[in-house]
Amino acid sequence: MAQTNILINYYNFDGEWARPHLEKLLKNRPRVLILPLAYREKQAWDNESWLCIYGKHGEKYGNVIRPFLAYGYGEEELDWLNPYSDSDFLSQVEQAQMLFFTGGMPEKAIARLADLGLTKAVENFDGIVAGASAGAMLQLDRYHITPDDDYDEYGIWRGLGLVKGFDLEVHYLASPLQEECASRAHREHGLPVYKMWHEGGLLVQNGVVTVMGKVER
Repeated sequence: MAQTNILINYYNFDGEWARPHLEKLLKNRPRVLILPLAYREKQAWDNESWLCIYGKHGEKYGNVIRPFLAYGYGEEELDWLNPYSDSDFLSQVEQAQMLFFTGGMPEKAIARLADLGLTKAVENFDGIVAGASAGAMLQLDRYHITPDDDYDEYGIWRGLGLVKGFDLEVHYLASPLQEECASRAHREHGLPVYKMWHEGGLLVQNGVVTVMGKVER
């Protein structure tokens, strides 16, 4: 099976805008590994602080698992990669059928994958790779950054190259700054830019892009 990619903004992919496209992929409940690696240093810096964010009853735990529960998963079916644990991270990736990257800052997730020795395993992963916000951006060959609370200026970054041929504007609200940065990225990349509204995302299978929900190109 070739890699399938899901690129979304939020943990809302159980909505009616996405369900008709994703239900057939998730109906047999592929084994999921959740990779929360895009966190900011001020959020997590050791095992205890990481668990406060992503551990059971942690700040983001419920939001991340909620759409999976809506597709019929039990909490015990969802595996988590905790970079501060003594788990066999490579085995976790190899045993999964679906990788799910959470949001935050994409370059930090990419750097942590490298530190954990998992970059090649993810690049060669033969299954479903999904991600929200930063977790979508990091899948691209190259992506642009629109300035926000985390980034002072526009920039172009290198992703993992799992998906090629387009760029993304995530969390799209048609603001003048987003329009300016999407247009600039289009000029500089020479590639289409998909602008994903709150209930919008992309499904990529065998290089074919399917728009889910509200997305502008």
